[in-house]
Amino acid sequence: MSGFIGILAPRLEKADEELLDACTVVIASCCDDYSGAWKSNHIDLRFGWLKTCEDTEADQLPFTIDENLRIVGDVRLDNRTELIKELGLYFNTISNSIPDSYLLLYAYKHWDEDCLQHISGDYAFAIWNEKTNYLFCARDHFGLIPFYYTQLENRFLFTNFYHSLKAVPNLMAELSDEVLRDYLMTGTNRSFGHTIYKEIKKLPPAHKLTCKDGKIEVSCYWEIPTRIKPIRYKTTKEYVSHFYSLFEKSIKDRTRTNKVACSLSGGMDSSSITATAKNVLRDRYGKDHTQVSFNIGYKHLVNENEGYFGKLIAKHLNVPIKQYIAEDYVKNIAEPLTNWIPEPAAVPDATAEAQILLDAAAFSRVLLTGFGGDPLFEYEQRSRERLIAQGHLAQSFLDDMEFYRTFGHFSGINIKQWLMKLIRKTPAAKYPLPYWFEPDFFPADYNPYKPNKDGTSIRSYFAMYGNPFWGWLFETTHPGFTGQKIKIRQPFFSLELLLFMLALPPHLLYQKSLLRMAMIPYLPDEIVKRPKTPLYGSPHSQNLKNKDILDTLEQQLLESEDFFASKIDIPSLLKELRNPDNSSASYKNMLIILQILTWRACKS
Repeated sequence: MSGFIGILAPRLEKADEELLDACTVVIASCCDDYSGAWKSNHIDLRFGWLKTCEDTEADQLPFTIDENLRIVGDVRLDNRTELIKELGLYFNTISNSIPDSYLLLYAYKHWDEDCLQHISGDYAFAIWNEKTNYLFCARDHFGLIPFYYTQLENRFLFTNFYHSLKAVPNLMAELSDEVLRDYLMTGTNRSFGHTIYKEIKKLPPAHKLTCKDGKIEVSCYWEIPTRIKPIRYKTTKEYVSHFYSLFEKSIKDRTRTNKVACSLSGGMDSSSITATAKNVLRDRYGKDHTQVSFNIGYKHLVNENEGYFGKLIAKHLNVPIKQYIAEDYVKNIAEPLTNWIPEPAAVPDATAEAQILLDAAAFSRVLLTGFGGDPLFEYEQRSRERLIAQGHLAQSFLDDMEFYRTFGHFSGINIKQWLMKLIRKTPAAKYPLPYWFEPDFFPADYNPYKPNKDGTSIRSYFAMYGNPFWGWLFETTHPGFTGQKIKIRQPFFSLELLLFMLALPPHLLYQKSLLRMAMIPYLPDEIVKRPKTPLYGSPHSQNLKNKDILDTLEQQLLESEDFFASKIDIPSLLKELRNPDNSSASYKNMLIILQILTWRACKS
């Protein structure tokens, strides 16, 4: 993992250098394995390295090939082997030990900006051409690595390290109403291109940014393909084999170290990753590896069995497990923040996840999680429409029949829904707003959960690129946000894996059938056959009913009337706070407000 920051100006001045000095101190406090810098008359580039892979000893940035092009970045490539083979035909300095960021710069030198059509993985980077005074930047397909930027008069400042921007005077003075509105309603930033600060923007996933003579241009370089050649094998075994090979490769690409931490919830997603990581580490390092799993359970706030299933899997795999009781942390929801965070995400001290990051970082720089399993296996009905549009009408019919033969019913929309769509157009659903929200701040047609621009579901595999929640999640768990010396990696967010899933018939995705079949040799039967079981209730909402916490929230609201003016009707909300018949939805909204107030109290 690398932290980088740079500033571009018509001509750099001493004040620019001093500003970056302050920002770099913040980066170096986390990325302390190596630091690097390079500057010319127009640009100053800084870099801090947190080593996450054993094969990147030479990864020291800024790197140059020809004393003209230079790169800084946070780069981990999936398709290293293919790139090394192809680029090795043109550059004799490329070897198997070349760091990913160096390889990316060679790709840029060979393909120019089309290099983005040849790479995949987790990355955000900036490439500077000293000869042409041209800056080229990009963020990966899923937004796994953040990229922030702002303009300071005639200067362009960019970084992947959110914490470093706190050192810039007045940059965080004004909030964005658009983003604050989404935070108040959903607890997340639903914007692809904006942070909660009006002056700080972020590059959306699968976008590139160029800067030349002060002119900034942002454009999309990739979208989910509209034409996918269907994959139809003769036997289920062939599907399982192909899937597992891609899944295993994704985990191999993300675990180039013999010390790996794994989140282990007890469900199929994290269990599959933990089991496959065990196989990868054993095959690569033999007994010379360490793997530890982390599990969160509840005692009384909600009813769930994650602790039991976590222990079951860990014992089966012979992987040590450390378990956390969520209530030990949830109770801290109203306590002041011990560390500043850039945006009002979940209160770190009130989540066991924050403690897991701290504990895992004590022995590893890599933590694998199962995020992405749900959308990756959520079939999108428009995939069927696209199949027909490509002339595969017969194949679409055969897929429907295979689904019916396997599960006894058809996938997606049922016959009744289909008939109703023919009779009348379904009215657009309105998103319910709490009555204490001021209507002028929340328009009547406000809906934070907008469908993808192509009309596909924000829950399906199309949403892995199209749902802003994922980019926000990756941004708020990046070391540049948390300050923790550990990188969270998401094996399900693999471009190669996604493109494979897009080409499959729906019966293999339903209830994660393909994943379950692939894991039969590696997981206990009780896990493979376990249906998806969401939490029965909201633990934070249940906890919010605590009188001491309600008292704290009431006091903070009274002290924040100016901040919430024209946004929330404080008297109405205070009345609702003491309503014994509150719904869980009301408590959820109150919890979000408490998180914002806690963040705001620490913002300065």
